[in-house]
Amino acid sequence: MKKSIAAIIAITLTFSTMQALPCSVYAVTETSQSSAAEEQKSELTQEEQMKKALTAVKSKITIPESYSDFSYSTDNRNNLSSYSFTWTNPADNRSYSARVTGDMITSYSHPDRYKYTNKPSVSSQKSSYFVNKAMSWVYKVNPSMKGFLKKSDVNINLFSDSVSVQFERTYSGIKVNNNRVNVSLDKKTGEVLSYNCSWWQGAEFAESAEVLSQDEIKEIYCGEVSIKPYYRIYKDTETGKKKTSIVYTPQNSFIYNALSGEHSTREADYEKYMDTDSYDNGIALDTVVETEEAVAEEDMAEGGVSFTEQELAAAEELASMLTSAQFKEIVLKDKYMGVTEKYMMSNFSIRKNENAKCGYAISCDMRINNKNESRNVDITADAKSGRIMSFYSYDSSSKEISVKKANSIADEALKYYFGDISGEYRADSENTAPLKSKGKYKETSREFVYNRYANNIQVSQNYIIITVTGSGKVSSVRSCHDRNVDFGDGLVISKETALELLCKQQDMTLGYNGFLDLTSNPHTYLEYTMPDWTLNAVNGKLCDYYGKETVSAAKTSDSCPYTDIADSPYKKEIEALYEHNVRIFDGNKFNPDEKITRNEMNKLLDILTGYGYEPMPLNDNAAGNTASKDGGYLTRMELAKEFTRAAGIENVAKYSSIFKSPFTDVKDNDKNIGYAALAYGMGAVDGGKDGKFYPNAYVTREYAYHCAYGFIVNSSGE
Repeated sequence: MKKSIAAIIAITLTFSTMQALPCSVYAVTETSQSSAAEEQKSELTQEEQMKKALTAVKSKITIPESYSDFSYSTDNRNNLSSYSFTWTNPADNRSYSARVTGDMITSYSHPDRYKYTNKPSVSSQKSSYFVNKAMSWVYKVNPSMKGFLKKSDVNINLFSDSVSVQFERTYSGIKVNNNRVNVSLDKKTGEVLSYNCSWWQGAEFAESAEVLSQDEIKEIYCGEVSIKPYYRIYKDTETGKKKTSIVYTPQNSFIYNALSGEHSTREADYEKYMDTDSYDNGIALDTVVETEEAVAEEDMAEGGVSFTEQELAAAEELASMLTSAQFKEIVLKDKYMGVTEKYMMSNFSIRKNENAKCGYAISCDMRINNKNESRNVDITADAKSGRIMSFYSYDSSSKEISVKKANSIADEALKYYFGDISGEYRADSENTAPLKSKGKYKETSREFVYNRYANNIQVSQNYIIITVTGSGKVSSVRSCHDRNVDFGDGLVISKETALELLCKQQDMTLGYNGFLDLTSNPHTYLEYTMPDWTLNAVNGKLCDYYGKETVSAAKTSDSCPYTDIADSPYKKEIEALYEHNVRIFDGNKFNPDEKITRNEMNKLLDILTGYGYEPMPLNDNAAGNTASKDGGYLTRMELAKEFTRAAGIENVAKYSSIFKSPFTDVKDNDKNIGYAALAYGMGAVDGGKDGKFYPNAYVTREYAYHCAYGFIVNSSGE
């Protein structure tokens, strides 16, 4: 029903003083389901909810008046409403957009978000500048995030006009998995170009003060984990012959409650909360109902926002469309869909649709998932009348296998096809596992796996797999069998020793995990997990898949880690390139005076050209007037030639008669004057204060980076 103009103005004035309500200002209280029903009666109308979301955006983000064309869409996914707003400039069709989910702004994009370049450029700011700008902006639009963000990554790319900053969510210093914030900023101005987040709203977390120690949780883990040795086969790079190693790997994994050391209930809880029978009218049957206290007046935004005529009209139009509850009543009466009261509405959205009579269509998913039935119905309907435009549901059925019969057929096929090697293979225990049929799902075929063994140790990646269908037919056979392999004596350290050595080398990971149930209510768990591991079964050291010892990678830093460049005249250029991910030297030593190798220079040029550089053949590179006879290094004149090649102008450099030398030690008639003059002209090389180029001098690492920086700055026109 349309509201009067006076009522609209009244609502506008009411919401003009409101701020987006951050989840942190809500207190969780317990109420009965009857009182919850009364609360539902007093919920805001669709029009009022949309205005509340608009207020959240417009009170914190400035939308210029020239962006006057307004459009929207709304979603209700698992009882969590969201509104997507777009403001378009009719003059150039560029737009701002924002999304409000629940009580948070969860995404935003600026008209300049798509800024691409084919020229490299460097920023005058360090990574810390962009981190601070991004964090300040996020705290402004979502104050409830303050104190819970930790920078996880910064990416300043030579070939992008934007900088990407990622944050992870933490609580008491512990990471909350699957909760993150991504922000993109203009590389020159620091203005936010885009933002999105994944954030469990209203989540509560167990306190971490009483968590078990590493020693305590490792003792529990080692007491129940099963480990098994495997042969790994690899090819020696020098001889080309096959070699073997033996490794231990875990056969099971555990997730522990970090406070008690018992197995976490998260996975079991997830299964329970994914069962639609656990809910009644969208409320979990075995949980209390959470309600939100009204935000205090002092927490509201200072100053008001005003709505445009288009925004008011859109909110009023939304009020005339069906609610999710009204639409479900229509679906329940449908003759062919087969949707009953037990089905849950997992998604409900309203978007523009030219095929809908009113111009907007409802997209809706009706879902049932329990031990007897699993079915989804996807529906599209007119947003005002509810007239069904389309629906889709998938059901399957087929003949179920007989495990005993199918296993016998597979055993016979193994001997038939692989009689000469079948004695080396053992049937996997899963071959005779009970039927996996559940509810309406029927196991209609099975893969029977046979693994190779040597010295009573399983050989990785050596297998025979035979598929048998419910009709008793072999539908596929495949195998992998390495021949001519020496497996040695198979002697390994004991499993007890292996676990003892593992615990000395690797800690378990502590973190918050969780999920959203079908009503978008977050369930969180403080857990310990053991990261994936492989242990060399002969020497007991952590190793890669093939048994080679692994060395923990040094943690990458956003700021330049080199400790030996303080006295380098090119310190700032080296630091700037590092922050732009130009990182061809590992560790904390740069060795600025050391000669740079050709391979290192090729890597550097490859990065500067966007990974499109083709190295110059060595015999073609040796500039005629250089003293370089060492293919491992290059002279300054050779460097000039490399830069002209990288810039795509090496053919121009061959017309030596048209160039005048910028250096006192390179003559105008030098056959390589074109390379030196062009490289100098584009800022890629320079000389000393004495005006000399020193063309025969070897290029040092610091000079190479200095030249690379000049090449980038001049290429970008800065």
